[in-house]
Amino acid sequence: MSSGSSPAAALAGRNANLKGRRRFVADLNDLKAACEQGFVAHGLVLQSVRAGDDEGTLEAMIKIPSGEHPLNVNILLSDTADYPKMHNCFSYSPDSHVAANILSVIEGIVSFPSRPIAETMDKFLANLTQAMNTGSVESEPEDDEDDEEEDYIFLSDDDVYTSSASRNLMNMARLQHDFLEIVAREYRPGLIRFNGDNLCISVSLSVIKLAESVPPRALNAWDRLLLSKTQYLVLLISGFSSLYPPSASDAMKLKFHVGLSGLYKPSKEHAREACRNFSLITNDAEDELRLAREKAAAEAAMMIDCEMDEIEDANPDMKLQEEAEEEEDVPDRFDKFSLSGSLDSLMNHRFAKLVNMRRKYGLGWAGAELLFSEMERDQKPEEEVLTRTLGLIRLEDGAEREMIRRNTTILPDDPLYRMGEKDEINWPLTAFCYLIRRLTLCTRYCIVCHNKLKTDYVALKPYVCNSKLCSYQYYSLNHGPSLEYEIIHNPETVDLLVSITHAAAAENVLDEPLPIGMGLRVPPPDTPKDVPPPTHAALYVTGRTTAGVTMLSSGAVAPVAPPLQPQPQNQPVGFDGLYDFDELGLQQMRASVMQLLDSLPPISDMKKHLERKVKPGRSKPKLTTMPEAADVVPAAWKLLRWCVGSCTAYLEEISFQEESIVNVDSTWKQYRFSVGAPDAEAKFKAAVEESKTKSQNAKEYPSLYAFHGSPLRNWHSIIRNGLWFKSITHGRAYGHGVYLAKDGLISMGSYAAGSRVTGWRNSKVCPSNCVAIVELVNLPSEFVSSNPHFVVDKTHWLVVRYLLVKSNAAKKGEEKPESVPTKPKQSRPPTPYVKLDPAHPMTLGTSHIQIPEPTYQLESILRTRRAEAVEDEPDNEDKVVFEYVQEPDNEDKAVFEYVKSSDQRVNGAAAKGKGRAEEPMVIDDDDFSEEEIHFEDYTPYKSVSHQIQISSTITPFATSTHTTFARQQPPGPKFDKNRPADDWIHDPEYVRAAISKLMPPPEMSTPGATMAVQKELKALLKEQRSCNNFKELGWYMPEDFMGDNLFQWIVELHSFDVMLPIAKDLKAKKLNSVIFEIRFPPDYPLSPPFFRIITPRFLPFIQGGGGHVTGGGSICMDLLTASGWLPSYNIASVLLQIKLAISNPDPRPARLAPNWNTPYGVLEALQGYKRAAATHNWIVPIGLEKLVR
Repeated sequence: MSSGSSPAAALAGRNANLKGRRRFVADLNDLKAACEQGFVAHGLVLQSVRAGDDEGTLEAMIKIPSGEHPLNVNILLSDTADYPKMHNCFSYSPDSHVAANILSVIEGIVSFPSRPIAETMDKFLANLTQAMNTGSVESEPEDDEDDEEEDYIFLSDDDVYTSSASRNLMNMARLQHDFLEIVAREYRPGLIRFNGDNLCISVSLSVIKLAESVPPRALNAWDRLLLSKTQYLVLLISGFSSLYPPSASDAMKLKFHVGLSGLYKPSKEHAREACRNFSLITNDAEDELRLAREKAAAEAAMMIDCEMDEIEDANPDMKLQEEAEEEEDVPDRFDKFSLSGSLDSLMNHRFAKLVNMRRKYGLGWAGAELLFSEMERDQKPEEEVLTRTLGLIRLEDGAEREMIRRNTTILPDDPLYRMGEKDEINWPLTAFCYLIRRLTLCTRYCIVCHNKLKTDYVALKPYVCNSKLCSYQYYSLNHGPSLEYEIIHNPETVDLLVSITHAAAAENVLDEPLPIGMGLRVPPPDTPKDVPPPTHAALYVTGRTTAGVTMLSSGAVAPVAPPLQPQPQNQPVGFDGLYDFDELGLQQMRASVMQLLDSLPPISDMKKHLERKVKPGRSKPKLTTMPEAADVVPAAWKLLRWCVGSCTAYLEEISFQEESIVNVDSTWKQYRFSVGAPDAEAKFKAAVEESKTKSQNAKEYPSLYAFHGSPLRNWHSIIRNGLWFKSITHGRAYGHGVYLAKDGLISMGSYAAGSRVTGWRNSKVCPSNCVAIVELVNLPSEFVSSNPHFVVDKTHWLVVRYLLVKSNAAKKGEEKPESVPTKPKQSRPPTPYVKLDPAHPMTLGTSHIQIPEPTYQLESILRTRRAEAVEDEPDNEDKVVFEYVQEPDNEDKAVFEYVKSSDQRVNGAAAKGKGRAEEPMVIDDDDFSEEEIHFEDYTPYKSVSHQIQISSTITPFATSTHTTFARQQPPGPKFDKNRPADDWIHDPEYVRAAISKLMPPPEMSTPGATMAVQKELKALLKEQRSCNNFKELGWYMPEDFMGDNLFQWIVELHSFDVMLPIAKDLKAKKLNSVIFEIRFPPDYPLSPPFFRIITPRFLPFIQGGGGHVTGGGSICMDLLTASGWLPSYNIASVLLQIKLAISNPDPRPARLAPNWNTPYGVLEALQGYKRAAATHNWIVPIGLEKLVR
């Protein structure tokens, strides 16, 4: 931009020494001062600028020289902490009837690059002048006089074409190492190369595996697309160019894209398209040819369309014969879903900064997020904010650890845990783990600003905080769920939500949440009708009511509505004759909501319009293009989006007879209804399991079912806040809590009273009454009351399963509705019914009802997805990474050649169709010397482990991926002449009998783990063979039972102190030793091996046993968990520690169990290990279940 063209250039550089919020405030004050002195640019006058009501907002008034009415523009910054180099701008005009070309200029601000607000305003005025003169605006040209340094800041690594002659900074060995670490966490890495050295890295996880940690009910509620088919959650990371691994500064420039794909990574074409959101990747010759062909085909189709239009205009009765082709399912496509935009914003604006904070101050994710939020709010240095909030930060990190310990929320592994400040980061793995963590906890954070919500209630779906800026972005910029998708696939639910909102507004109880902060410009509200607010509501009391309170959910109190307010006299009215909704009083807001909803056409008409077939190449129908849309103000469409988007519950009409509740009248529509936090189901199941330990009846009938009725006006709050109760002023007949009726007629009667006013006039559902069916823990003795109604004060003992809605469509003149079709559209398997407790039957008058198992439908979907799941092999690009071999240094030469020769024998065997080589490999002391590798120096980054070749027949995703070795059977241990006569002697038959039913060995491995295990095996055998006294050694590894898998060992512990009870027990039973199995994980030595006893069986601790042996035969020691394990530990030392633990008589000595000859099972060993870890707050290693199954 030329410095002389406008005052913007001088203003832009004035506060260059500041950044973030301070820079924004300073720039805004300078711009305000410039406006007072006269800010003229491109023939337009910036009359005034002022700060908006929310952080990062400004309101500008532009005066046109011709004297026309000023143009008002509101600009919102995404994040002032990133100003002026990394922020985004959003804009809108509060004026109505803005010309289309002017409106396009206003909306085009979002495409501006990050720059100071003075330059942003100057560019906006230039575009505005061009639009008024020519009617349109060309795309923003490159400005040669712009600050070149800032241009390079915003230029992505993908923007520059790097020729093959350029220096390649890709560390393939490190990339291979990082990929193997990702695989060890059971994620899928992928490499996508563009032209030149530009590349993109993907990390993915199948959605069905994601459902093992994130509750499936939550996934289904967040977006039905997630479980609609077999697919992967994919994170694309661009911005590497030819540099890997990225430095700390380069990592700040990485760009992240979250979406779904049918394969573990999208195709090059679709990945390129996704990355274009942030960068411009140059096209190669092949791309240019493809684009030319597509352009020619599109122009030909357009010519045909024009000819068809002329024919149809001449024949108006002619119907469109051609239907739009159904969208083809492309497996390698990269699709966005409802949370993609929010997650993209989070990863791009916060992730790298949070990583730096964690490493600098030793924080957890939760603590770093709190520090970032406080820093953003206060705009003060990190150290100052950290000192002030250190206590709160520690509480946040502690709360997250406690949440993990309770095991109700499963969070992913933390790659930064215990990592030093100078250790190298696996950026793709860390980014994906953080993504999964935030996706799991997404309902606890604002979906727009990403700050933690300060509410006691956790919703099922993610939502926004109370900031008006967040509300505007959520609804106006479509950050929420797709309204069009819901109308097409769930029209009855949309109709119901609109009707319930209308009822709440009509009866003067519509309260939080309200549609504020959305920039609604509404017509003058009609004079409110004389509908008094409800002053009482009946409780579940036989023959009585309790006055003075308005019952919300479960008896919650709604504040009595204030007296009707007169129309505000000084309400500012725009030149368009519309009011600002946010400036209205509460009563006028309610009246305006009714008025706007009544102006909308029926939902069924919207559905028909959206499903209208269009010709190929034509844009899809939009709600604003409906014929009826001419009479609908824009605020009404936003309000409709709010009715759907603010619903944090899951509602879905039941459309099959087999899934419906039996003996419910057809005038009651049935919906699946789920509300509450994503982990509510896990908490409820935990409460059910606990009830089984308290009640014999609960073992047979784990839960009860009951009804909860409430007036229609209250359900707007219930479906957003759930069943809960507040403090009340006049008491309740049976105590405080959620009131539930055993007989549905009680709830369906006066307690679910219908609306006292006319409902939404365009509703096809026409709801009059709503009743929920609730599942609760079967412990009535611990309820506040159980007769005549259930009163429960523990809300985690309740889960809402179904919603019954009575329809008055017949009274309105519509056809009598049916809750479900009498004949299903397609064959459906029968749904099992819940086994109800006969002591507390669930009835509708004299009829007993049957309730379908509420989780059956979702479980059926999960079973289908699991059956469809197929693990794809890596493509050729990824095989290059996994099979990469770096020429070793001289010091690693012997090790490299040793493993390479082993791989060649394995490959030769695979080529012959066998599982092992014909020539066995002999592990001998002469293979390599002690000096060639030092285990104490082993780290995941400095080891030669990442230099080991991975055979093309042995990949991290094959069915069997372990390295197979055939060993010559040695003649047995070498007996020294000086060996004592009473030395311990190995008994092969005893060991053979113990391991005869051993489960198959683990099948996963990595080159690094293979090297480390080989080293341990060599060291262990060397120590054993050089030992002159096995009795003093205390352990023995029988070489005659070394199987074909390097990752499974059999070891004996023997020669316990003869004075110990366990030694006496072993001698009495004539047992030679305690036989152990050791299983090594695929990322050993980063993770600990799994030790378990095979035989004999020890006396459990709860029965008086000891010796640190769990009830399942695993070992209770922190050094065998992720909390205490270090890669520097060696197996010989660990065996010694285990023997000492077994020999320790405190608190009680180890003893054999009465059924000592019953071998331990591997699954009970796993369960015992996990119980011990949970008791002591130890961290269970990632992938342990897969290791032992």
